[in-house]
Amino acid sequence: MVRFVESDSTGLPLKRKQVAQACARCRRRKKRCLHNHGEHYVRETPDSSPESRETTARALTTEDPAPLELEPLPDRPGSRNPEGHASRFIGDLSPEAILMEATSLCSHRDVSVRGGLGIWQPRAHDSTKPTSPFVLNAPSRQAVQDLLKAYVWSHCIACCPPPSDYAVLRRIYLEKLDPIFPVLGGHLTAPVQDEIEGKVLQQIVSLAAAADPGATRYLRLNPGGNLLSRHEFCNSLSNSIQTIIDAGLITDRVFLIRILAALSLYMQPSCPDEADIPALLNSRAVHQMHTLGLQMASEDSYTNSQAIRSLFCCVWALDRINSAFYGRACLIHERDVGWDIDDCIAAQAPPFRLFLMIVALLDKVIGLYRPGNRQEKEFITELPIFEQMILDAEATRVPSSCLASLEIFYHSVAILSSQSPSENRSTALPAPATNSRRSLAADRITSIVGQEFLGQLSYLPIIPYGVSLSLSVSYRKMRHSNIPMFRSRGKQAFIANTTLLKSLDDTFWTAKTMVAMAEQVLQEMDKAVASITQETGLVDASKKSDSTSRGNREMSSPGIGDAIADCTSQGVTEISVLEAVPDLDVFGHFDPTFNLGAVDAALEGNLDFGASSNWFDWQQLWG
Repeated sequence: MVRFVESDSTGLPLKRKQVAQACARCRRRKKRCLHNHGEHYVRETPDSSPESRETTARALTTEDPAPLELEPLPDRPGSRNPEGHASRFIGDLSPEAILMEATSLCSHRDVSVRGGLGIWQPRAHDSTKPTSPFVLNAPSRQAVQDLLKAYVWSHCIACCPPPSDYAVLRRIYLEKLDPIFPVLGGHLTAPVQDEIEGKVLQQIVSLAAAADPGATRYLRLNPGGNLLSRHEFCNSLSNSIQTIIDAGLITDRVFLIRILAALSLYMQPSCPDEADIPALLNSRAVHQMHTLGLQMASEDSYTNSQAIRSLFCCVWALDRINSAFYGRACLIHERDVGWDIDDCIAAQAPPFRLFLMIVALLDKVIGLYRPGNRQEKEFITELPIFEQMILDAEATRVPSSCLASLEIFYHSVAILSSQSPSENRSTALPAPATNSRRSLAADRITSIVGQEFLGQLSYLPIIPYGVSLSLSVSYRKMRHSNIPMFRSRGKQAFIANTTLLKSLDDTFWTAKTMVAMAEQVLQEMDKAVASITQETGLVDASKKSDSTSRGNREMSSPGIGDAIADCTSQGVTEISVLEAVPDLDVFGHFDPTFNLGAVDAALEGNLDFGASSNWFDWQQLWG
């Protein structure tokens, strides 16, 4: 025989009433005891008035003084929830779900997928629940949110670009960023239904578009205000969006997933305490997706089936990108997904489809670096040709600048697609396939960013990530090669990538950290070369080479490309010095106080998913 037990508002079964023992005084007087119940509050009944409660409390305190003065808690306006908003989800694997579904008339079945995943239990106001004066001092998340709401309306909602500037930023986003990563879906074209969601949408679009070089003249937050730097502009918008989210003002869970995913990709930390916020935002987006069951396949006849499928692809891709950027474990696993990922990729628009195809390659490459998957021999993952991937994705009509941005992402995956045993990672002669693939991919990244499509790319975080990988490849050549010509070639590529990252360090925090380390390495190299030239007497040859290269640049116009050429020519002066002593190790002449081991760990670990989660530790060391 099954007996259903009554439950309270939280879904827990009610305890049976225990008989309280009267105190010694009441037992002698043969009176009903109200003193020794172990409860310092006044019981309330549904039909008891505040006056009667107050009278009872005073009578109790008069008859037998208690340590605390009791006062009835006033009823807060709006504390009742007549609509029964869902506040708690109970999955089918929980035994409680069976009892709740049978006994609670207010619970309703989850309908995100066929059959549902559980039930939603509404939070009903319990008028019979005893109130206590200690509740006034207890911490309340709702009270904190109420305080935040006043601040949000006065400061965060108003933090938005003027309409004229936002129109330009929105155009940049729609042309360069949205085709590759359409995480906001149709919200940009649909009419705004909620004022707060509309403001947050403008803020996230402005934050994403601020990285583009063409947005420099439109980074304002007040009509007619002063132009802000990218760092100030992005930091203000990021803080505003995070505060709005923390205040609980975004009630649409699907829209919240989109904002969390976009903020995880586009926000840039500004201090060491914020280094893990992008990964944290990604985990919150995945959490909300799992709560709504979006990872479970729905029928094609469902109204928003295609929109849900696209949103799932965005969150899945972002999960893999965060794993590569920050050295985190993947949170979404194919064994838990009801969708066929290949079918989901094939159903997307060509630019987004090509992006997802590269992410699928990255997903395979991440498997090489998981614990327990380390290979004892050289291992390289076969990759399709990028041109063939463009044809397979039907992306031949995609603008060249968009394809170039995705090609940088492709070459970044190519650099990571080979793995060397730990004992061979510091040798001068790596495996032939590894060396040629990494060298070619690194050179292509530097050429695309610095020359071919300078200022025309879609400046997603994959751009500085690709340049940082190219910098690590050139550092490895410069650090471990035994041939002076190859060392000099590696230094020229190292200087070129440092210059490119320096042009991006106002926007991307990883670029700023890499530049800080790279510049100090170059300074130490210059000091070592200067001391070597004085010892070997080759100062005149170095000056001659340097003056000749400077004279060839006098007729050129200034720009980033010229700055790269100017910096890379500095490596030529080292050839005359090092050719005379080919066995000389320049790094061996560094200042002993210079922490060269930390630089090796950071730059070479970048190729192994090792130091990517510790960027701000390196920034504190070198900044």
